[in-house]
Amino acid sequence: MADRTLRQRCETILAELELPDAADVRDLCDLVAQRQGRPIHLLAENLPTGSPCGLAVRTERFDAILYEAGTSRLHQEHIIRHELGHLICGHLTAPVLDAEASRLLLPNLDPSLVRAVLGRTNYSEIEEKEAELIASLLLRRSVLTRTEPAAPEDPVLGRLHHTLVDPGPR
Repeated sequence: MADRTLRQRCETILAELELPDAADVRDLCDLVAQRQGRPIHLLAENLPTGSPCGLAVRTERFDAILYEAGTSRLHQEHIIRHELGHLICGHLTAPVLDAEASRLLLPNLDPSLVRAVLGRTNYSEIEEKEAELIASLLLRRSVLTRTEPAAPEDPVLGRLHHTLVDPGPR
């Protein structure tokens, strides 16, 4: 799938959800949970070395997003948005844990369970690109909702601002 087509698909998916811009990632999860009719639980965990930084898990009753506890807040928010992208795009259509196993997710997660779930979760390259693009689009929307100072007057700083913060038309 071409990058332009993928971007259009992801933008359409987000537009259909009619999510208001949300700067706070937890508010964003609550909004998606409302739209999809399933609670989303966020779980900060020290994931096993060598495993992904995050994981979306569908249970019979709720969805859970596990993310690395031992990283920066910004990285955690990106991980959550990426895993949310998997949920939004429908990459998880069937529960991967039964009701008994899902109870193990709260309040603490057994690292052996993490390994078992990670071993059963394989996304295609396209699904990973979709989730990553959804995360980037959501992050961009959240950045644009925050109150920020005007773009710098210096031309070099202005170009950096345009490139990194607000790449819209000049």
